[in-house]
Amino acid sequence: MFLLFSSIATCWVLLSVQSLQGGSNDTQLASKAEESALDHWSFKPLTRPSVPRVENEQWLGNAIDAFILAKLKNEGVRPAPQADRRTLIRRLCLDLLGLPPDPSRVQAFLEDGQPDAYARLLDRLLASPHFGERWGRHWLDLARYADSDGYEDDRHRPNAWRYRDWVIDAINRDLVFNRFTIEQLAGDLLPAASEQQRIGTGFLRNSLLNESANDADNEEFRVKAAKDRASTMGTVWLGLTIACCECHDHKYDPFTQRDYYGLYAFFNDVDDVDLKLPDGIARVVQATQRESHLHIRGNFLQRSDKVEPHAPGRLSVFRKSGPRADRLDLAHWLFEPTHPLTARVAANRHWQHLFGRGLIATPEDFGVQSEPPRHPQLLDWLATEFRKGQWSRKKMIHMIVTSATYRQSSHHRPELAKNDPENELVARQNRFRVEAEIVGDLSLAVSGLLQDRMGGPPRQPPFPAGLAVDVLKREKLLEPSRGSDRHCRGIYVNVQRTFPHPMLTAFDVADANQACTRRERSNTPIQALSLLNGPGVMDCASALALRMLNNGQVSKDLVRYGFEFCLSRPPSRLEQQLLTDLFNDLRQLYEINPSAADQVVGGAALGQTPVAQYAAWVGVARTLLNHEEFITRE
Repeated sequence: MFLLFSSIATCWVLLSVQSLQGGSNDTQLASKAEESALDHWSFKPLTRPSVPRVENEQWLGNAIDAFILAKLKNEGVRPAPQADRRTLIRRLCLDLLGLPPDPSRVQAFLEDGQPDAYARLLDRLLASPHFGERWGRHWLDLARYADSDGYEDDRHRPNAWRYRDWVIDAINRDLVFNRFTIEQLAGDLLPAASEQQRIGTGFLRNSLLNESANDADNEEFRVKAAKDRASTMGTVWLGLTIACCECHDHKYDPFTQRDYYGLYAFFNDVDDVDLKLPDGIARVVQATQRESHLHIRGNFLQRSDKVEPHAPGRLSVFRKSGPRADRLDLAHWLFEPTHPLTARVAANRHWQHLFGRGLIATPEDFGVQSEPPRHPQLLDWLATEFRKGQWSRKKMIHMIVTSATYRQSSHHRPELAKNDPENELVARQNRFRVEAEIVGDLSLAVSGLLQDRMGGPPRQPPFPAGLAVDVLKREKLLEPSRGSDRHCRGIYVNVQRTFPHPMLTAFDVADANQACTRRERSNTPIQALSLLNGPGVMDCASALALRMLNNGQVSKDLVRYGFEFCLSRPPSRLEQQLLTDLFNDLRQLYEINPSAADQVVGGAALGQTPVAQYAAWVGVARTLLNHEEFITRE
């Protein structure tokens, strides 16, 4: 009976496959379902909308605001007022650098009365090397970057960091998005490809690798890696769930199993190799040729028709540069003028990082099952503007953050809570917690411990006390780094696929096993406990207390200094009193129990400052670092 049903299923699959045969330029009429799906807004040709005319409005900063304001007026809603200057500089620094502004920079911005003060601040931030670290992290989420192989053994990848540094450098020098894409998908195929261009193909090398596989399994895991590369390409550049087509035609979107294996064929023509560099090696890819086939129900052992590398011609014309299409052809196809998705997906992603939510709430799915955008014309205008700006990431960011829409206050608007609870109208800015890595970066920055050294091999922060890392079976974890290496930015922390650092996990770090298009933002007690007791927290609290003691003479000054350093604003009268009372209570406690004070400060003191007093200020600093506002982007 099993064989009968198996035969029937196989015949059905083969018949379905035969009915969908065709290459990239297949002129055969699509089914009615496909035709209907192709009418979906995201598959329609990208055209540049006219900017709405909004009469007698002084609020407009640029064209973005005209689109937003036209929709708000239609809904009978006014935009939120502009955020105050302290909020604006902190917002910009967190969004562009992932670091808080120094109090002296905040004060200088407050005192700068020139009309171009905001523009000059923005230019400085975009030129900072920390910009690449901040926005490089966004891309590494998509690239499923990790410093280990994954699977059971999860062995360390000693040179994976070279790709991470390539991303940071490319973003800092504003390598335009089309070139940025080409060098990652096909840098090895460029004429006279440089070492750096070949290192860019580390994007493809980020697939999981099972080094413990035996000879019988090697082909299975090689195929898994090729499929992962095809699916990741679809997620990152097309915003589509093409992985659904591994076993069958897509149930909703106009993509067939043959389309999927046409994309798979590009990455099936890839071998992993070592690239020798002056100071070491990098693991990259090189082109080969393999025969590709459809896999019946996704089973690589059950192959049917042969498939040549090709892209779905129904989206945009696909051009081959030679007898056999290659990854360079695929990369160029993504930027064909008629391609409807690449620019839309990328523009939406920029908006998402600057507002906490994309104009399309599902950046991984622009397909038929996605919700339509509330601002479709704005999305298309941004997409065409991205192309018009020669695919410059910095130009796109500059345009968005100079809009009045971006500069709105994020204060809650009760009158909109019922009709627009998700703020889809963008009648205010969004308030949200920063990502896992930035939580740690903020503490290191305000404490003065943040290491300046950029790039290089990954660093391993200490693990939480009592964590039984010795019971892990096969995973080889890095030894905790020593000295200042413990205090690196989160982007340089070792990414272990099967065992990410617990502090980062608590704050919803990306899963490096697959492309992450958006991070979750949970709210759990573990997060508060991590900020109070996590590894490195006391180091930061002690260092911040020293900074406070070095910059104030009386309790009121110390509280104000620490508060402004952490939150970029002075404390209110109530906040000042609460922290002063906390200091006094802690000092009395430590005077009664000196051993507890010694435990807090390790027996050290600052000059003539009594140990009990120093320990009390550590407690105040620890409270500031655990403040909800400290890890929140307003």
